[in-house]
Amino acid sequence: MNPAAVAVLVGAPPGHVDLVDETREAIAGQTAPPASVAIQAPGGGAERTALAAGAEWLWMLDGVTVPRADALAAFAAALTMLEGLPDPLVLAGKVLDVTGALHPDAMPRHEIFEKQLTVDACERGLVQLRGAPSGSLLVHRNAFARFGALRTDLAASWAAFEFTARVLRAWGDTGYLVPSSVAVRRVPARPDGRSGGGLRTRARLLAGPAWTPTERLWEGFLVAEGAVRAARGPARRA
Repeated sequence: MNPAAVAVLVGAPPGHVDLVDETREAIAGQTAPPASVAIQAPGGGAERTALAAGAEWLWMLDGVTVPRADALAAFAAALTMLEGLPDPLVLAGKVLDVTGALHPDAMPRHEIFEKQLTVDACERGLVQLRGAPSGSLLVHRNAFARFGALRTDLAASWAAFEFTARVLRAWGDTGYLVPSSVAVRRVPARPDGRSGGGLRTRARLLAGPAWTPTERLWEGFLVAEGAVRAARGPARRA
């Protein structure tokens, strides 16, 4: 990994400011620390400053997800295992909740159409990505040069998901989930993940440039499935 990698830490939402300090300590304690750390409010533009300074990779962390000590080193190790695969624009870390389970608000979307690349990535212990919410993302500078910045009209997690899906839309523009790079999200799941604001946001994103026509059909099905599930209420076992 280029030693100019910069960690960009987005400030936490109200009520969780203490987690920013915990995340900063975790960044400083990395076994392979980044060259520098930039702190920004959502949409604050710290990534532009880091890119102007020559950073090749930006490690995008939200203010409520704390990386383990070897999280950045695991990203660097993954980049050495990609011979024969397309160079990635995005790497995403695995985000757990405080119980050690996958956090439902940070679940990435895996690629389902590029089957050969998916198999090749799995053979290296990786998962080919189609999109990922905020948490722990390593983004190459070319992603910003080609696709612009994250949207500022969306909440941080949705903005990251829309941005990564837009970046990874075309064949050959690739990203990978790196399960060995682990971070822990310290806040509980949002109650509107499958209904309310979450469902409406997913419906809005269908009209954007992040999805191909075929994928819009699949995403539309998922939105409709979420609406039906929300209307029925929690599933009950017999």
